[in-house]
Amino acid sequence: MKIVRLVFSIFGVVGLGLLVGGVYSVRHTQKFLQTAISAEGVVTENVLREDHTSNRGASWSYYPRIGFRTADGQEIAFISTTGTNPPSYRVNETVPVLYDPRQPYNASIHSFGSLWAGSIVLFGLGAAFAGPGAGYILWNRATARKNAWLHQNGRRIQVDHARVELNTSLTVNGEHPYRIVCHWLDPAKNEMHIFHSANIWYNPASFLPSKPLEVLMDPNNPHRYLVEISFLPKVV
Repeated sequence: MKIVRLVFSIFGVVGLGLLVGGVYSVRHTQKFLQTAISAEGVVTENVLREDHTSNRGASWSYYPRIGFRTADGQEIAFISTTGTNPPSYRVNETVPVLYDPRQPYNASIHSFGSLWAGSIVLFGLGAAFAGPGAGYILWNRATARKNAWLHQNGRRIQVDHARVELNTSLTVNGEHPYRIVCHWLDPAKNEMHIFHSANIWYNPASFLPSKPLEVLMDPNNPHRYLVEISFLPKVV
């Protein structure tokens, strides 16, 4: 269980860091746009570079090198931070440019992709990492509320038949958790119910008691239940 918490905590921290980076990137771009000056640039070269933002292994993109003249006559050249394959611009093609008058080498192609692509990537990666962490926290809280309600209001059922199985639907760090499976026949409706305990990150088979296990079930919803496993040793 500690490994699960650690994994989701790392996801959450990394995701939060990326989201903060996205916010900083947006503010930086907004500040740049407030003082930027327009100019006409010319693509002088398409520079082939390895694209380190790709998640598909090694890939290469063309980044345009652009030359332009500032309002005071300086000749400036810069390489765009946004690359594509195939190249988006032809050599000698004219493109609109924005530059910082105090630092003219701080320049960008005047396009949505060039100005905002970095922020979009950071927000996208941040959401992808933070989402599982936030989802795990919310799921834990919802589970705690459900269990508290069942302890107070649930119907208490004694089940004799219990076994241990691997929950192969979940894998963390290459390992599957265990869970206890119980069967109970509702004598009033002649219906068989199968209950699964919460995930257990060690084999609990040797700790199963000889007496019946207890299941707390919502009287109005038999699919909402809790297999009582507080008798199991805690992992420290």
